[in-house]
Amino acid sequence: MTSENKIRQPLYIITIAIIILYALSFLNIDYDLAGIKLHTIDIFSDIRTGGSEEELNQNNIQINEQIIQAGFNFKPIITGVLNFWETETDKIEAAVLPTQGVKTSLIGNTKQLSFFYDALKNAKTNGVRVAHFGDSAIEGDLITSDIREVIQGKFGGNGVGWLGIVSQDITFRLTTKHSFSDNWESAALYTNNPKNMPLGISGEIAIPKGKAWVQYETTRAKRALKDFSVVKLYYSNAKPSEIFYSFDNGGKQSSPLKAGSAIQELIIKPKSKAKSVKIEFTAADQAYFYGVSLENDTGVYIDNFPLRGNSGVDIGQIKEDMLKDFAKFFDYDLIVLEFGLNIAGSRKTDYTWYEREMVKVINHLKTAFPKTSIVMISVHDKAMKKGSGFVTDPTILKLLESQKNIAKEAGVALWNMFDAMGGENSMPKWVNANPPLAFKDYIHFNDIGAAKIAQLFTSALLENYK
Repeated sequence: MTSENKIRQPLYIITIAIIILYALSFLNIDYDLAGIKLHTIDIFSDIRTGGSEEELNQNNIQINEQIIQAGFNFKPIITGVLNFWETETDKIEAAVLPTQGVKTSLIGNTKQLSFFYDALKNAKTNGVRVAHFGDSAIEGDLITSDIREVIQGKFGGNGVGWLGIVSQDITFRLTTKHSFSDNWESAALYTNNPKNMPLGISGEIAIPKGKAWVQYETTRAKRALKDFSVVKLYYSNAKPSEIFYSFDNGGKQSSPLKAGSAIQELIIKPKSKAKSVKIEFTAADQAYFYGVSLENDTGVYIDNFPLRGNSGVDIGQIKEDMLKDFAKFFDYDLIVLEFGLNIAGSRKTDYTWYEREMVKVINHLKTAFPKTSIVMISVHDKAMKKGSGFVTDPTILKLLESQKNIAKEAGVALWNMFDAMGGENSMPKWVNANPPLAFKDYIHFNDIGAAKIAQLFTSALLENYK
């Protein structure tokens, strides 16, 4: 009886399966079948640099942690149109930002920018406040920090501004070291809010569940953020109690909290400029806490409000009374809205609902901040795999038109970031630039790309300032 050696047959079957799956990875599949959503199979997605937004966030964390651990702590010095990066070793290297990008002016209702422009004229005496809301593109103070650096360099201001009590981006935020105890109950627009707690201006709230603490420390990432002389704490619904605080690991001091359901501002100051502050909370459910602002003298302050995975529509969940309460302290002269990627879906997606809801959001903000300029930053290019290359996802083009409609209907200005990048199929050029300006997920900018976007945006924003 003869027996045939079939040990290689499983290897043949596996090889054929891999070849078939590899061929399928080049097909663009995006449709519904009996309610089941079918997508392209990419068996190399784990080894191909790229992935979902959540995977990208993890990449951001790892990359920025490596930067921190390496001890680079870049500090930009802006001189004319050049950006110079100074390391802690005092070796200064001149490096002009890459040439990618196209000068793109603001469109839409630019007349309402007069609120912002008029405020800039008195920035060094009265101060100017800007709110930058966005999705994960601005998380970790990305883009915002570079916009802040340019505008503070021109009009004064020294400090990072708003910081939350708890945050998702503390491991990769370079502009401030932020840490807190693990006994906070929190809710946010980007997570969930099952108890329907009142969310603050940043879309967040934090409540201590015992003796808790939060600490902020400046870094050398940006030259205008190296210290602060004023800390402002925002809270509401406080019990009769006090908080303790210390600057630069010095002696503890205390300050009482005010009762009342409205937003309260507690101002504490070090004897001289400080680099860190630790605030201790003394009891469970002591108050609703929303965040702090680290500041110095008057000038421009730009608050970073990242809402990971959000379309911007949820800003409408922040109650009008809450926004008006915060407006007493942060009477914003400019609000920037940078959203879009998180609602880019299949080619059949109808964005009419998004237009309707975002117009409501903008009108909601106008009601609370009636003398505020508003600028939308459009969606940027996002590439998808096609054959052996990458091309613009067609849903981006459709979404871009919807955002133009939103700006027109709401009567605000729009900066077309898609055009500023270079238009259709520009993302691969940013990914493959030397040095690279975006990650190889073909969706998100890295720190150099973010600085370039900020440069292009601030140029457009200030183009008509006189």
